[in-house]
Amino acid sequence: MQTPDTPPAPADDCVIPILGMHRSGTSMFTRALQLMGVELGEPLMAPQTDNPKGFWENEFFYGVNVRILQAIQRHFSGYGRRDDLLQIPGISAMIERTDEDLSTIEDYIRSQFGASRVWGWKDPRTVLLFPFWLPVLVELGFRRIRPMIITRHPSSCVRSLAARTDLDPLAGALGIDKTTLALEMWIAYAHVLLDIAAETGAYVSVHEWFMDADLARAELGRAAVACGGLDLNEGLDQALGWLDPGAVHHLEPPTLTGERGEEALDLYGDLVMRARQQQSAYRERDTPLQELAGPELSRAELVFPTSRPAATAS
Repeated sequence: MQTPDTPPAPADDCVIPILGMHRSGTSMFTRALQLMGVELGEPLMAPQTDNPKGFWENEFFYGVNVRILQAIQRHFSGYGRRDDLLQIPGISAMIERTDEDLSTIEDYIRSQFGASRVWGWKDPRTVLLFPFWLPVLVELGFRRIRPMIITRHPSSCVRSLAARTDLDPLAGALGIDKTTLALEMWIAYAHVLLDIAAETGAYVSVHEWFMDADLARAELGRAAVACGGLDLNEGLDQALGWLDPGAVHHLEPPTLTGERGEEALDLYGDLVMRARQQQSAYRERDTPLQELAGPELSRAELVFPTSRPAATAS
């Protein structure tokens, strides 16, 4: 029997994996959620020159993800070509979880979130490794698992990612230019994000919507419901102040061409359509709030495609 001094059972927690491609605005969104009451744990990754406002990325989850990617002989940042990246979710679903592994993760979660009602983490690598994390959380007793997805126009995301220097070694080793590599990465992550959204009913939103004050307020309200009902009186104004809608002027993304460009735009359209459908349901409130917040998970039954048609060379 739970007493006032007893930490809540895991099933009572709402767990928020924050998912998105690199350079999609997940850092911005994660900090806003933290200001509204989502606990992120410690330590958090320090700001760097390419993200001076901070990554809001938990180093424990980051470390687990890096070790998994290295163990399966993939790039530690979750970089790679489209077809190679699309193999990772299926591989991660088959990773054996030892009692020691589960104990390490459980001990960390208890130490950081034992008294938290709503907690989560952000790391782009989690997109590819979500089929590893979901059964882990379920095995540890968590049921209210609410993935939250942020997407960004592929042109804007690719342009931002290609400006980074950490793509240079991999692009050189693969014999392709950074823009092509970044676009293939965006496509792979978008495929997996759509799989996750379809299987879990994950919250989906769009980076560009947070640049408008009214849209940002509405999206944070919708996020609060998806998180299990955060108290918007606590941190909404702080979160909006952090986002500072209108301070960043949106640049019209360049046109994407070729087969990969068309694939990326189709995927982006699918993600935006899903987000708009959720917006509509939230505004109309015809759906009970508990359904808008997503189902409780009692079993890990995600089935991710193990193969897709290979991308043709462009």
